[in-house]
Amino acid sequence: MKIINTFTIFMLWCFVSATTSAATFNYLYIEANEGNSSGGHSAIQFGEYIYHYQYIDPGLIRLFRQDPNDFHFSYRYLQNRPIHLSEIDVSEATFNTLNDYFQWQFLDQEQHYKHLEVVNKEYKLIQQLLDKPETDSTLRLKAAGLFYPSSQTKSRTPDADLATRQSGMMIELRNKIEQHHGRDFLTHTRLALEAEINALKPLDWSAAYPLPIESQRPAPPYSFADHYNDALTGLFAIKVLQEAKSLQPDAFFMLDPQTQQLTDTEKKQLVVLRQQLEATLLRSLNSGRPDWGYAAIINMARYIAVDTSLQQGQWVFLDGFSETAQWIEPAEFINDPQHMEQLISEAKLSLDNLQLTLVQSDAYSESEYSELEFAANRYAELVKGQHLMPLRFYGQKALPSLGIDLPKDPKPDLSEQQLKAALVELDTYRKQWMGHLKQRYQYDLITRNCVTEIFRSIDNALLQKAPQTESIKALSKQHLGGYVKASYNFIPFVSYQSVLDQYRINRSETMPSYRQQEMTKRYQNGQQLLIRLQESNILSSTLYRYNPEDALFIFFTDDNTPLRPLFGAINTTTGIGQSLLGLLSWPFDSGKNLKSGATGVLMSLPELVFFNMRKGSYNYLPYKKMQ
Repeated sequence: MKIINTFTIFMLWCFVSATTSAATFNYLYIEANEGNSSGGHSAIQFGEYIYHYQYIDPGLIRLFRQDPNDFHFSYRYLQNRPIHLSEIDVSEATFNTLNDYFQWQFLDQEQHYKHLEVVNKEYKLIQQLLDKPETDSTLRLKAAGLFYPSSQTKSRTPDADLATRQSGMMIELRNKIEQHHGRDFLTHTRLALEAEINALKPLDWSAAYPLPIESQRPAPPYSFADHYNDALTGLFAIKVLQEAKSLQPDAFFMLDPQTQQLTDTEKKQLVVLRQQLEATLLRSLNSGRPDWGYAAIINMARYIAVDTSLQQGQWVFLDGFSETAQWIEPAEFINDPQHMEQLISEAKLSLDNLQLTLVQSDAYSESEYSELEFAANRYAELVKGQHLMPLRFYGQKALPSLGIDLPKDPKPDLSEQQLKAALVELDTYRKQWMGHLKQRYQYDLITRNCVTEIFRSIDNALLQKAPQTESIKALSKQHLGGYVKASYNFIPFVSYQSVLDQYRINRSETMPSYRQQEMTKRYQNGQQLLIRLQESNILSSTLYRYNPEDALFIFFTDDNTPLRPLFGAINTTTGIGQSLLGLLSWPFDSGKNLKSGATGVLMSLPELVFFNMRKGSYNYLPYKKMQ
């Protein structure tokens, strides 16, 4: 009997242990620095995702979800901020409760904000149809610029022989489509799309998508603007085939032929890929998907790029940068050749690895080719820096998106009176939806910010799974070891201390910023005092070159605590000096110097009482994995 009882107790213990097995999540405190969340920032991490709230215009707060590596690279490297991490010990059930709630809340907010984006898009379209577009936000037909001239790019002179070859490929492709779908397929599809566009009417938004109540999530809308864009893009896909268009000269590029010649194995793989692209195109043309036109244009453009690669014997890729990508002039990066070399080396390694995957793959897929195309764009753009040419550092897209202005015809058969009435109704609905968002997500510096919303979400998650009689304080102590009240912890560094004091902490660590890491490396070579003196200011520093996006300062104060008030006073004086200069330069720089100087004073004053702010930031660094 004793043996049975002992066995029973043992099994019960195993069962309880299994159902209350340990798990952890991380609370992150990001130190203050100039820029976004200048007073510090907070975030929470569950496994492969980091969640954090941020202020967005117009006066709203939004939950964002990021990959940990991207998050750390943005804050610790580019923004040069140390991150303090505390690992919190919880049961697996508690972990799942919290993780599920943050994931649900993220998806819920995404849908609410996406709804507003769709409404704004429709508003812009109706303005354009009335020939009264907002000058800086006109809609464009995505991907059509791969085959038709774009008003936003300076097109190169086309290679006549290459264009003829590409046009011939489109004729062959068109013949195969007509053999597969019927000789009149393209003509009938074009006429049907034109009729569909002519018959389009603006939505009655209030009837189709009434404001949601309480926690209700709005249904994903398919708007008048989306319908028009999809039908018009499909029409242009058909026109590309009927007119046998070649790629625009600025829509593709060739890698250096001296180092990027195709091998026999790569050629064989590209022949297989070309066949896959052809088969995918045949299926997509009558797939019934609303966005089939965009997929078809990308498919045809890549088909031509792959075929051109085979004909030229070297890699040819589509330009995958967004039209809105910012161009960087050589003067902005010429003084930092070391970082540029690192960036190029890193991009080349990524490209080489993906090319190796191509060679070793048994069945190379279109998605793998998309990754290769992305990496080639990155590498080719950075190489421009070696030749002191303007380049685009940000703005790559997974799919090429070069667009054109919306054509005048065909367009919906709507009178000016109908369009104006639709605009008035939509404006009313848009204001109502904005009011709905403000009611749910209104930002407040003290009561509803990046910190308070994390703890408020934790509270809501725990309350959802608990009896109504349980207090949140008791629940938090049970599941987390203690209670952190949102309203008392609206300051990031205060909240972090509260987490350390209240929750069950498994471990804590400070993850150094980019500059701190580089300083530590240099200390290993000795002469620590000399290095500290040299790197203490922007004038002699070798780790930081003045970034115009930072307000002007002289001394770093993150690693000079005893001298922080003195350095802060000098930084404050520097900010005042820049402000005075800004008063004189106002007519010439639209107040840029004055604004920067005022920001510098504001950022430097806390240093007078030993609170560090001035760390500097970096625009261009090689991407680093989290350490």
